Amino acid sequence: MPPLLILGGISGAGMTSFIEEYRSLFIGVTFGFLGFAFYLTYRPRPGASVGKGGESADKDGGCKASSARSSVMSFNKIMLWVVTAIAVVFLFFPQRLEELTGARDEFTDDMVRSVIRIEGMT
Repeated sequence: MPPLLILGGISGAGMTSFIEEYRSLFIGVTFGFLGFAFYLTYRPRPGASVGKGGESADKDGGCKASSARSSVMSFNKIMLWVVTAIAVVFLFFPQRLEELTGARDEFTDDMVRSVIRIEGMT
């Protein structure tokens, strides 16, 4: 899809300026999905009893299945926190870009526009 957009004359900068007005909507949707993911990850499981040390115990005493599920859930929790941290970094990225690069896009009235004509190009 991106090559088609580029062929149509829409670059990354063009898309950024187009979707900037919807930024608050995207932020709300992102944190809505993250909140739902936290709910699904940390909600109490029905039928799971908690034993000593906060470990869940299966009804049939299956230790192997419990440890596999536990490691998957631990991985899911870690990944959820990583994705949340990345989302927060990108949330503040547009405001911090100027500070990170030191570049300032300042246009003044006394700037000169140059047009370079190259034969065979339009």
